[in-house]
Amino acid sequence: MQFRLPNHGLKAVAAVAISSVSHFAHAEHSVANFPAADESTSSRASARPLRPQLPQPAPPSQPALQAPELPATNTRLTPDRDVDARAAERRRKAWILSFEGVTHAPLDMGIQVGVETPQGLRLFGGYGWVPGSYMSLLTGVAANASGNSYAHALLDQAKYEGSTWRAQVGWRPFRDIGLYGDVGYAQLRAKGALDLAASGIPQLAVFGGGYTANTRLDMWLVELGYQCEIADRLVLALALGAMGTLNSTTSITAVNGAPTNNAILHGAASQTDAALEKYGVIPTLTLRIGFDVI
Repeated sequence: MQFRLPNHGLKAVAAVAISSVSHFAHAEHSVANFPAADESTSSRASARPLRPQLPQPAPPSQPALQAPELPATNTRLTPDRDVDARAAERRRKAWILSFEGVTHAPLDMGIQVGVETPQGLRLFGGYGWVPGSYMSLLTGVAANASGNSYAHALLDQAKYEGSTWRAQVGWRPFRDIGLYGDVGYAQLRAKGALDLAASGIPQLAVFGGGYTANTRLDMWLVELGYQCEIADRLVLALALGAMGTLNSTTSITAVNGAPTNNAILHGAASQTDAALEKYGVIPTLTLRIGFDVI
């Protein structure tokens, strides 16, 4: 037995089926686009760490390459060199340490060393040689003043030579002007030889032989001069001064058969010393040339 639905009933059933299929497809699409809340929450929870993570030590790093060190001469700063150079320049201009050749005409010629401080204080010490031509002026002045024939012959006819050493102190207050003044002490030791045959004294010439005299003079000195420096190195100076005898000590010895009368020789030596002490003042001209080593 067959049941047939009316046409309008078939249409209603078909409509219901189509509506159900459409609703189901729409729901599947919604679930695919929007995942469940618990699934999203679970994903976020798994992404968050369960406990705070402690900092991990960094892996050992390889030592950094160092640049090669420069030589010490290149590492010094230029300002330091400039400061040292300026200090050395000021020191060189303020101080003088000179080694000099000098002559004090008509007495000696020699060498000396001198120091000058920034305040202008000067200290000098030197050694000199006394040529016969220099000594003759001093002994000639004393011989003309002596009244003893032995002393006159010994001073005027004997040939002297010797040496000196001296120390002097001075002040050059105005370095730019260059004027200075010095005072000092000098000791002269001279040795003279007299040949009686050539003495010019007949009563002595007949004896033959001769005399030697050793004289020590303690002398004062003063100088007023001018000094300049060329290129802060070369020292030049010119001075006028005087030297005088403070004390004279002479001993006379007979040689080669000359008379040895001690009284006469002692008298001649005493007359020589008296003449040198009284008249042994001579003007001097000083010339100096030196090199400043500072």
